[in-house]
Amino acid sequence: MCSESIGVVWFMNNKQILSYSITFLFIGIAFSGCLDDSSSSSDYDEGWVDPIVESENCENCTGLDQNHQHTNLMQHFLQTDNITLIDYHNLNCDGNVKPPAELDNTAGRPCYPEFKNVAPTPGDNSEIAIEGNFLEGCDNSDGNGGCFAYVSSYNQFEILDISEPNNIVLLSTYYAEVARIIDIKVTQDNNWVLINHELTNSELDPIPNDDDANSGANRLDLIDVSDKSYPVKRAEWNNPPAGFHNQDIHVYCSNDIPDWDTEDCEVFLFGADPYPEINGAGLYKGTQIFYAPDGLESFIPGEGENESKDIVRWGGYSPDPATTCGGTVFNHDNVIHRHPITNQILLYVSYWDAGLRILDVSNPPPVPDPNGLTWPQNNEVGRWLGCPTDTSGWYGPDGGGHAGMSAEEWTSKLEGNGWIHYAVPYDHLICNGISEYVDVSEWPASCGTGPDDPEFGINWRHYTLIAPEYGQNDDHTGYVRTIDTTDPAKPFLVSEWKLPGKGVRSDGSEHEHHFIPNIYIYSPHNGDTGTNGNVYWTHYHAGTWITGHDRIWETIVWKDGIVSPDQGWQAIEKMGTTDTLGYYLPHGPDWLDNATEELGYDMADCWASCMIPFDWGLQYDPRGYIFVSEMVTGVYVIQYDGDKHPDYDFPPLFNS
Repeated sequence: MCSESIGVVWFMNNKQILSYSITFLFIGIAFSGCLDDSSSSSDYDEGWVDPIVESENCENCTGLDQNHQHTNLMQHFLQTDNITLIDYHNLNCDGNVKPPAELDNTAGRPCYPEFKNVAPTPGDNSEIAIEGNFLEGCDNSDGNGGCFAYVSSYNQFEILDISEPNNIVLLSTYYAEVARIIDIKVTQDNNWVLINHELTNSELDPIPNDDDANSGANRLDLIDVSDKSYPVKRAEWNNPPAGFHNQDIHVYCSNDIPDWDTEDCEVFLFGADPYPEINGAGLYKGTQIFYAPDGLESFIPGEGENESKDIVRWGGYSPDPATTCGGTVFNHDNVIHRHPITNQILLYVSYWDAGLRILDVSNPPPVPDPNGLTWPQNNEVGRWLGCPTDTSGWYGPDGGGHAGMSAEEWTSKLEGNGWIHYAVPYDHLICNGISEYVDVSEWPASCGTGPDDPEFGINWRHYTLIAPEYGQNDDHTGYVRTIDTTDPAKPFLVSEWKLPGKGVRSDGSEHEHHFIPNIYIYSPHNGDTGTNGNVYWTHYHAGTWITGHDRIWETIVWKDGIVSPDQGWQAIEKMGTTDTLGYYLPHGPDWLDNATEELGYDMADCWASCMIPFDWGLQYDPRGYIFVSEMVTGVYVIQYDGDKHPDYDFPPLFNS
């Protein structure tokens, strides 16, 4: 179900000629309802503009028109008309590409507003993280509030004040001497940032600044960002296993609501090591957990800052081979989350062909288990992959914890399966079109009095979203799957979604799916959930897509009409509907004639930067805004019409 009509906006003015002349584009044709009304298939609708054409018939070209260039931002002015660009920042700090040498690897430098959206544009942006007291007006009067975004780039990260989504302000830039920063995480108090350094390509990752730097150093850095204009490195941990690709940080405190008292809290790091290292006892686990024994008190300013700190391998985990279907066992991403029903602190791990793994890390043991033989190895709560991974029970052939695929089907990227790259659990529960954040007076009757309602409590569901990543796929772009994790010990599949539309081969023939000719071009990447059932996902060159998951439960067709979550997938005759709500292709500031030229976008890193847009990550602001990190051009703040809230009205302040 979809409540509003969607059209397509194609931007033009008298200063620009936008040549997006792909044969089947129908400019400005609006249509009613959702882009796609099917949960498991996406029928191409001739009435909307499909922004994705994969047919490769010339160098760096796509589509049936050789004039379409992936590098030409002006040819990607496409979006559905229910999405508005609120603000944009190219992340230029002070007009200098590099800071003074004395700040390398030690401290950041303040930035100045007059350099916003002027050249040069640093580029090579990756992850984005946001944190703040958003629903309290981002009040920072006592110095303990405010709303901020943190953007990791090649060998730096930026801090932005996002208190006003239509006027985001770059506060500072921290420049590290080593590359490449893939991931960035921030603690809930907005005082500490954790960044990683991972060698990804020795040719693309040269020594960035001085000759004593090691571009391939595998390292974690903890940055004090309590002063947003002057971030300072307080600690580093050198060469943790083979280098983390992604990681998360969790601060355990003795009370449920941390007061961040340095004597009351302990720091744990959860790293995704894609290449576990060998030690004398065997194989270190791909999921590696480290403990900072001195806790937060060791990071107090003046207490040995910028020094390498002790770090202790406290535990590890890898999927039991007997619980996989073959294929690659590769830990890509870790997400820490407190389950809204069980109250467990859960680690959601994306394990490629070994699927989604859910671990209970609520209570770290008092002594380390460096080889991860028991903790959290023995704390796997649940898992989901498409094939049976046991002989009986929930994961057996007749159980509900899979999708009835053969091992060959599940590990086949050509069928859009396997390769689980990213997982996003909801922070809240969903019930038939609303979330628990909605006032009780607006709940439908089918939601009763809440999750504990004896009759209607079954309709309150918790979901986790998973998606693959493909560097190349000649048949598919991959499914974004909705997994019911209301009971994290019994996850089951309830809906599937893929990029809508059909593909076009180089000979002009039609293909039932879009596909990925090369260099990740239309692959899903990172996502986030909203506050009322919507999901937001980046798809690299295909832009950012918004889907609705709030009606999945009520659109499931159950066998014999009996709602049976205790039987999982086996009780479902037809999966529920994921609605396609809209998309947005970042295209620089609308007020410039030629943003590529005027903002000096760096096109050197051609695995990504030779395409504009190339959306890496995003985060949802609970006030109803989406912060998108586009690799080449910077940060975009966009808003979907369905997320608008009268209490948080920030209209765009620029002339588009």
